[in-house]
Amino acid sequence: MTVGVVAVIIETFIGILLGGLAGYFGGAVDMIIMRVAEVIGGLPFLPFMMILSAVIGARLTTQEKMYMVMIILGLLSWTGLCRLVRAQIFAQREMEYVVAAKTMGVKESKIIFRHIIPNVMSVTLVTITLSFGTAMLTESSLSYLGFGIPLPTPTWGNLLTGANNSIVVKQYWWRWVFPAAIFALTTISINLIGDAIRDAIDPKSSER
Repeated sequence: MTVGVVAVIIETFIGILLGGLAGYFGGAVDMIIMRVAEVIGGLPFLPFMMILSAVIGARLTTQEKMYMVMIILGLLSWTGLCRLVRAQIFAQREMEYVVAAKTMGVKESKIIFRHIIPNVMSVTLVTITLSFGTAMLTESSLSYLGFGIPLPTPTWGNLLTGANNSIVVKQYWWRWVFPAAIFALTTISINLIGDAIRDAIDPKSSER
């Protein structure tokens, strides 16, 4: 879960910053940011991390390897959020409150991050929570394949790696059933929390 939290914080910061700039200014700024996002989005994370782990993993401590997974996962996961924020800001930047702020001489940075971004956060919260679950699944996949956070640091992937044996699967079922079940419940709970927060802060929600 620590890996998921840190990766999502990095992803959210980069995605909202670049998406806000691309959506508000458009033109050349939008084109450059979107081309960079397409390049980053085309990099497959799992093969990339497996190569890095094989090349430099042996020279890193367990803590350094965990930091590497967090940072790289965050740096490669922001593209979807960036596109979502950009699309939302395209719709918001012509609203009356934005025009009024420009007329009053409010700085463009304040218009983007104090006025427009808070109005699109309810939409992005669901994406952020989904990214949290995806980051946890990705780290578990890496650890299960032996390229993630090594033992003795406990992760769900490491727990499931210990059950990667036909004898364990048949005779010691509790070694993989409980980690898998708790992992699934955690991921679902995170997504439900994101939906609840979105409904709570969205002024257009029918439940308010």
